[in-house]
Amino acid sequence: MNTRRLLQFSNLDHAIEEAERLANVPTRITGQHSHGQIIRHLALTMDVACGHEPSPTVPWLIRTVAPWLKRKALAKPVKPGFKLPASAESFFWPNSDIEVPVAMVHLRDSWRRYQSCSPLPPHPVFGKMTQDEHDKLQCMHFALHLSFVHPVIG
Repeated sequence: MNTRRLLQFSNLDHAIEEAERLANVPTRITGQHSHGQIIRHLALTMDVACGHEPSPTVPWLIRTVAPWLKRKALAKPVKPGFKLPASAESFFWPNSDIEVPVAMVHLRDSWRRYQSCSPLPPHPVFGKMTQDEHDKLQCMHFALHLSFVHPVIG
């Protein structure tokens, strides 16, 4: 069964709050990555967004076409199943597991860096983006990946 929760965040504070809430309750996962891997992935994407971590190399064609598709990409939720190029896959989704509390420390540190980084550097795929566009993309990204983490009730 690969069901997902329907999530949407109006701002990154709410996305971080949901990550914190899920870190403090028993969970089950309906995707291919562990809860800790998901949290680390979200932290790494914020690290790249604020320039704390270098971005894996994005193919020239994607860098050229993606800015033209940015508005469309920000208009609807991110769909699961997008395959990253191999170098990005190994950077953003390392094979090793990570404990949720350890991943949450990374996420909190990444969130603080992201909040204090102004202006944000150009996005590695979409190029120049406003703060609101960066935030919206992060919210959509959090909603996608946290939708695979389900709180266990009872």
